[in-house]
Amino acid sequence: MKRRFADLDTGQVHYREGGAGGTPLVMLHGGAANGASLLPIARVLAATRAIIVPDMPGCGDSDALPIARPEVEDIADWLIAFLHALGIETCDLHGAHLGARVAIEAALRHPARLRRIILDGIGFYDEEARQRMLGNVAPEIIPDPDGAYLAAAHAMCRDYHRYFPWFARDPAHRRDGPEPSPATVHAKLVEVIRNGTTYPLPYRAALRHPTEQRLPLLTHPVLLAFARTDNVFPQRARAAALLPAATTAETPGAADPAGSAAIFAAFLDAEPART
Repeated sequence: MKRRFADLDTGQVHYREGGAGGTPLVMLHGGAANGASLLPIARVLAATRAIIVPDMPGCGDSDALPIARPEVEDIADWLIAFLHALGIETCDLHGAHLGARVAIEAALRHPARLRRIILDGIGFYDEEARQRMLGNVAPEIIPDPDGAYLAAAHAMCRDYHRYFPWFARDPAHRRDGPEPSPATVHAKLVEVIRNGTTYPLPYRAALRHPTEQRLPLLTHPVLLAFARTDNVFPQRARAAALLPAATTAETPGAADPAGSAAIFAAFLDAEPART
């Protein structure tokens, strides 16, 4: 996977690309992350197709959108501008969490640009939970004279893997699975420190997105994928009920990139496909 930059009217986009052949697959990462989080699966998929993994606006090394409060619709339009800059007329699209919501809006706003869509982890919130998440889940990381912000940011990134949501630090919200490795915590810490005031913008946009109203409007072939280790795994039946025509799959997630990639590839290569 090679690093590249594309120039848009809204700023530069950092992305990774690899593989060759067939309809390109564009992969969109989740919140408080960047494209590197998808590389284990992307590298496997690149053996059989062209893969493009951008950092979304304000994440990784991509410029933030010049909008004080961007919404998912703005990020979807940014994605289409990015595809245009790369000369891509039609692609398949994978979106994880935040990326899944962007994929929904891109499909609804620009249907002819997409062929097949993988929504990898769709979750839903009632209004009380949504407001609590908006107020706590993605705080700005602001440097202070004593460096206390570094310890606070590290605790957040560690507890992101311990609890859901991370700020609900009690046994009822403890996530299953082993403790996160120091390297895993460090990777997220580097991301949120690097983009301390911009990473919250797409994250909060995803929380404001009316996913339950927009998901049923999709007409493309869709795979609703849920990793067994994902915090939204219990909501898979709810998602399937909202889009009954979709294909559904349980995946091993990042624990087994090759296994997850095989499920995605089987869906992308199935016939008939939207043209």
